[in-house]
Amino acid sequence: MVDERVNEAVRSIRQKALRRSKGSGRIVSWRERDFLDGETVDAGVVILPTKGCRWGRASGCTMCGYVYEAGSLDDGTLAARFREALASLDVPYLKVFTSGSFFDPQEVSEALLGSIIDAVNEAGVKRFQVESRPEFLTAEAIGDVQSRLEPALEVGIGLETSNDFIRESCINKGFSFDDYREAAELCKANDVLVKTYLLLKPPFILEREAIEDTVKSALDAAEAGSDRISINPMNIQRGTLVEMLWRRGEYRPPWLWSLVEVLKEITDADPGVPVLSHPTAAGKPRGAHNCGACDQTVAEAIKEFSITQDPGHLEGLDCRCKKHWKDYLLLE
Repeated sequence: MVDERVNEAVRSIRQKALRRSKGSGRIVSWRERDFLDGETVDAGVVILPTKGCRWGRASGCTMCGYVYEAGSLDDGTLAARFREALASLDVPYLKVFTSGSFFDPQEVSEALLGSIIDAVNEAGVKRFQVESRPEFLTAEAIGDVQSRLEPALEVGIGLETSNDFIRESCINKGFSFDDYREAAELCKANDVLVKTYLLLKPPFILEREAIEDTVKSALDAAEAGSDRISINPMNIQRGTLVEMLWRRGEYRPPWLWSLVEVLKEITDADPGVPVLSHPTAAGKPRGAHNCGACDQTVAEAIKEFSITQDPGHLEGLDCRCKKHWKDYLLLE
């Protein structure tokens, strides 16, 4: 499940960056639009600065720098600030991200878990989404949360790709597709919805290969039982192997045209589940971007497609850089 050469490179960068990291004690929240049960709805996002991802502290993924935002607040403070953030949202769809695994007791203690569930129940949300690595999704842990939670539970899993070689040697994810499949089956058996995150253009593969891999991975995830699929084009986060490659001029984030192509191909293949993308840092050097002139227009079209599932938003997009993108796919 791990390529030791990549793992050691990531670990070396991670340990140096962690020594410089000051962390964050801020709880960040915002409202956004999303697609839920066939319609566009208001969604709320809350970022909880727990101690961060266990895998990320040990070594981590080649592209992920969220562990540097981990906090050291006690459970009582986290619970109180979570309630404050929740009170300002008033949404039917709530997403809570710990930048790690909600089901990992080292990140979310039993006391904090209970406080969050109580607050969510009182808020009257319709769906509650969290994230977790597969190894923490046990029947006991899921059953415990399900027995106390009133809204529908959705668990996001960062599969990134269904290709085990790419996940191990390019992403250093630390689990296999079979691990993901078993976790998804366990969730489905316990009436838990599954949201799958896929990474567009991990390092060490070509752009055209990344497009093909993401499309295939989306169809594989849908077949494995995923209820929603979110495509995350690479964004360059600090203190990561990908940032090192980017600074050397050895990596370019994906073109927004590539993301449009991925969304169109997946939609044409009709996986039977919503396919979304909310690209971070779109149009910026560290995020998916085109030439600069068309970035905002293309990014807005992707956003509108994601919240409506209307493929018409992806049609008719053009810019003179589109030819350069096509040439790039051939000549890279």
